[in-house]
Amino acid sequence: MYLHELVAAEHLGLRFVLRPNRTVSIGWVHSTDMADPSAYLGGGELILTTGLWRRGADDAERFVRSLRRAGAAALGYGVETPDADVPADVRDACRSAGLPLIRVPHELPFIEVARAFHAAANAERHDLRRLLDNHEALSAAAAQGDMSALVGALAAQLSGDVWVVDGAGVVWTGAAAPPPEAVRATWHRGRVAAAFPVQAALGDGSAVTVMRVDETVPARCFLGCARSVASLTAAERRVLDDALPYLRGELTRLRERRGHAAARERERLALVESGRPARGGLVRAVAAGSVVAVAVLGYPAVPGPVADSLLDAVPPAVRGAAAAEAVVVPDVRESVVILEVAPASGVPLSDHVARAVRRLLECAELQLDRVVHAGWTLARDAQGDLPRAVTAARLAARLAATGADGGRMAQYERLGTHEVLLTLDSEIVGAFGDLVLGPLADHDARHGTQLVATLTEFLERDCAYQASAEALGIHVNTLRYRLTTIEQVTGRDLRRMADRVDFFLALRCGRDPEPGRRVR
Repeated sequence: MYLHELVAAEHLGLRFVLRPNRTVSIGWVHSTDMADPSAYLGGGELILTTGLWRRGADDAERFVRSLRRAGAAALGYGVETPDADVPADVRDACRSAGLPLIRVPHELPFIEVARAFHAAANAERHDLRRLLDNHEALSAAAAQGDMSALVGALAAQLSGDVWVVDGAGVVWTGAAAPPPEAVRATWHRGRVAAAFPVQAALGDGSAVTVMRVDETVPARCFLGCARSVASLTAAERRVLDDALPYLRGELTRLRERRGHAAARERERLALVESGRPARGGLVRAVAAGSVVAVAVLGYPAVPGPVADSLLDAVPPAVRGAAAAEAVVVPDVRESVVILEVAPASGVPLSDHVARAVRRLLECAELQLDRVVHAGWTLARDAQGDLPRAVTAARLAARLAATGADGGRMAQYERLGTHEVLLTLDSEIVGAFGDLVLGPLADHDARHGTQLVATLTEFLERDCAYQASAEALGIHVNTLRYRLTTIEQVTGRDLRRMADRVDFFLALRCGRDPEPGRRVR
């Protein structure tokens, strides 16, 4: 053990007289009053003495020199009375030799110092044995290539709940599953922490310790322990620290496996979309009475490993929300998910599937930490209709991303013809909106008018003059004047159906018209 650890034991009452300028390790405690005990020392001892060898002026220097020659770690001097201090000649000799010096209280038997040392040394040996056992258990679990087995082995060593969170939707636990609040706290606290370990507070007043597993930036994988940082003993903290390399190694292997699996799924999807058979198909045999739905999730770009994590996050999330099974084809900007859904009695099929897709969208947003838009459709069969269904779901997802339908999720079967047109290339659609509405935006910007808002309300009210005027809070004659101005500025006639359709589509393009950006 270390000398400062022994001195820090409050029940002994030891005190440094001369503190070492480095960490000193002691291997034994030995008491002696011999004038020269060097022949009986092996080095590294804490020597305890009462100074009976002090008979002449130079005895302290000779005694300390013999200790230094034998490699003693430090000298502990037992004072004669409760108020006494270590003699000056002993202090001077230790200072000259660079030997740490400790005052031992008069009332403290030397045997108590030796007992404290041996108890600490035995505890260290026990901790070392436990540490070796822990390494063996973690190595055996890591050899299985299973993160759950590794977390379970760690939980057994700590006799408490631990878990690993990869993103917000993938959790590996020990024997007992942690409360959902603890999992969320681990993810949210870990992703904003600058240094580890950190502590996350829970609503019931308890706390969890969060440690970083992931070495990438930003980190997405964290270890949670159902204990506060302060309550962890040194041995428990060492167990957690020693487990991190094993967890990181398994996380790296897991991400490699996910990457290979995702690449295979993308290849199979490409074959299916091209009309060529994919080995094994994308969907296994569907249970009798079940239907197949195809959903496409669209989101801002994420790194490949982040998208690949949907392989593990999605299936558990949707199984409890109407879907029996899910096949995930992840990619950096969109993911295709094929759902097998068993209809529920008394619930319309579209509502039943929509519930599963909504859960799918929520799961993806948590896992990717992005705003996600979803489009979905029903496939007429599990194999031959997949190419059409994927294309249809992709169009619906693009429409949902424009916000034209007022939500983040769209069903292809419920789209109108004009809504499908709005899923075309965003630059083309945006340019059309600027072409039709740009003159009105220019006029509003120059004159402070509200022609675009007036046109929007008029078309939303099915061109009803009185209802539109009331909604705008203006007189109907004022409305007529504004509509006349709209026709003059744009050169279009609101009585013609074709011009009304153009205005309607332009307003549904999903972005505000930009003044001065008219396409000519």
